[in-house]
Amino acid sequence: MHPQLTSLGLPDLLEDPDALSKLTDEQLDLLATIRDEAADALDLEPDNEANIDAVYLSHMTLTSALFLRALMVDAQPQALPPGAVLARSWNGAALRIASKEATADMVVPTATLDALNNAGLPSVAEPDLTFDEHPVRLLSTMEARAEDDDASNDEFFGSFWRIGFNAYEDAICIDERADGVVVLLDKEWGFYAQQFVNSSVGHFLLCLEAWRAMEADAGDDVDTIIDTFEKSVERIDAAALTEGAFWADCLDALDEEPTA
Repeated sequence: MHPQLTSLGLPDLLEDPDALSKLTDEQLDLLATIRDEAADALDLEPDNEANIDAVYLSHMTLTSALFLRALMVDAQPQALPPGAVLARSWNGAALRIASKEATADMVVPTATLDALNNAGLPSVAEPDLTFDEHPVRLLSTMEARAEDDDASNDEFFGSFWRIGFNAYEDAICIDERADGVVVLLDKEWGFYAQQFVNSSVGHFLLCLEAWRAMEADAGDDVDTIIDTFEKSVERIDAAALTEGAFWADCLDALDEEPTA
């Protein structure tokens, strides 16, 4: 394993959320550099176990630290109206509400249940997302794993309810352990790598509407349109714009698109 990872306290650091949340910007930059360098080295030596370990440990540490940072943002998200009122903020294709029977086993805040049962989610929405008809336990959607891993899988994945997925089949989930936050779990990393999406499913719906409105805007000033979207997300849920969060990455992707 890369000596610099050892100096950061890995692999034990991954089991210490408090320490992960306190990693400095410089340490996070170091993790990103180690990951990228180890990944480049793997292109030359695909079976090099030291580089495989370095890529895995650095990426998992980096994503976990950024996720925890988003959870700890001081700014409170926008107060949500009742679900039936929240639904009126959506101007896209029809929303599908989840029945109370479908959400009866979810251990989440009442505001989350209200949003699911009385507002709902669309069947599809940009940016390239597909939604389940109702929340399903993530474990029920995953391919069978080795029997020896069942206990650890149940412990880690047992709190996640999938509400949708993207074009890469990454799972968009509500996390019971984090008071109903919406998180994206990366399929390429065995669904262990987490990315913060929104503080709740209600805030997620509001951000989806802001994205829909941005794409529907026929104005010529693209920069202003994007800036309006960014300000909308900041007002709805400031944590969604922290480094490494889903909507922050969406904005970065827009910035990288070539201009006409």
